[in-house]
This record gives sequence, structure tokens and C-alpha cells, in this order.
Amino acid sequence: MADITRWIVILVDDEPDTLNLIHEILVYQGAQVYKASNGEECLSLLDRVTPTVILMDLAMPEMDGWQLLAQARALPGLSDVPVVAMTAYYSDRVGDEADRAGFDAFLPKPIKANELLLRLTELLG
Repeated sequence: MADITRWIVILVDDEPDTLNLIHEILVYQGAQVYKASNGEECLSLLDRVTPTVILMDLAMPEMDGWQLLAQARALPGLSDVPVVAMTAYYSDRVGDEADRAGFDAFLPKPIKANELLLRLTELLG
């Protein structure tokens, strides 16, 4: 069984309702969660926090999840941190592209609490 209280999660989404919903689910389970509403905020957090996992929306203005993944992976100590892609525009093609880009998992929106926790438990043990 996963010890969720050891999880340090960075959550990145430009949609406030989604950001707050996922934050509440994870905090309720005992995870430590840092929220960012865009890629720049996430990169700023990554200067101060070493996460256990990063959850990021693919479709964000200015810096999308694809660009953010590349920049985050290039930072020291983050190449092995699991990154989960989230999007409301899921298709098999998008899922395949996410795999090729280096995302470790994929969650379609709307996010369901049980699916979120199951996927993170699979990734983090």
C-alpha cells in the first residue's frame, strides 16, 4: 500500500476548478501539494521543491504541458521524477504522443478521484 503522506506533488493546470479539485483530493489523502496555474509558476516551484510526481495539463496558454515537460526534465535531479499528463482532449493519438514525449502516465479529464489515486499509486508504489 502506498504511503500517500510521503508524496510531494506539483500540480499544474490553468483551469482553477480542476486545480482546486485535484488539490483537495490529494490533500485529503495526506499528500503535500503545490499548485501552479502555468508553466512559469511550475518552473519557479521546481527551483525550491523536489517533487515525488508532477501532474500537468497539456493545454495551457503561453507554455503548454509538452514544453513544460521538456524544460522540467532538463533540470538537475528531475529526469527521473514521474510526470503525468492530463487533458480534456484525450484520444489514442494524444496518449501515444504523450508516451513518446516522455510522460509516465496519462489521465483524461474530467479527473476521477479513484482513477487519479490508482494511477499515482501505480507510479509511486
